[in-house]
Amino acid sequence: MDRVLGATGFIVDVITGEIIESDIFFNSIFPWSTSAAGDPLRFDLESVAVHEIGHFLGLGHSALGETEVDSTGDRRVLASGAVMFPISFGRGVTRDRELQPDDIAGVSALYPDGDFESDTGVVRGRVTRNGVGVVGAHVIAFNPETGHLIAAFSLTRNGDFEIAGLTPGPHIIRVEPLDDGDIGSFFDASDPIDVAFRVAFHDRLAVAPRGGAGDAISVAVQPK
Repeated sequence: MDRVLGATGFIVDVITGEIIESDIFFNSIFPWSTSAAGDPLRFDLESVAVHEIGHFLGLGHSALGETEVDSTGDRRVLASGAVMFPISFGRGVTRDRELQPDDIAGVSALYPDGDFESDTGVVRGRVTRNGVGVVGAHVIAFNPETGHLIAAFSLTRNGDFEIAGLTPGPHIIRVEPLDDGDIGSFFDASDPIDVAFRVAFHDRLAVAPRGGAGDAISVAVQPK
């Protein structure tokens, strides 16, 4: 646990599936801050709490982020598009106190409020390589009007994906391998995740219609 700032655990009745208890853990070996402006020598408790509450509510990790390996072998975050990105920005940074569009879309899909489903749209489709479905491809929908990034993974052996909670209108679709980080932060180690392909874009804009999904799209990626 020497690299884990926080974690969320569940006790589940394996017979009924009922959640008996859930606990959020903050690692006391790290220095913490509750300062409104943050503390450059300490980790921001609120930012980590927001991330862990996301897990508490049922969210997994988002892969909307970029990292690089530093001199110690750890990964340093260069940019992040979601509070649920699994790696912290580091000491003194408070930006993860605020949910980003990917976080909002994820939690709203789990707990739709008011007119969420009728006011937003869905893009769905399939990712293939050599005609075979790709499991674990990271599929990103970029709205050129709002600048919002909302993403999902292809989760079936057919390579099917679905991105919900989109602002109605056209989106640029990018497909990339999950090779910037630890796959275990997103999937079980036994899952057959495919990362041996190149980044690809859908050749047309994909339109998310208000209150539903448009025609399914297909993105064929090329081997590395």
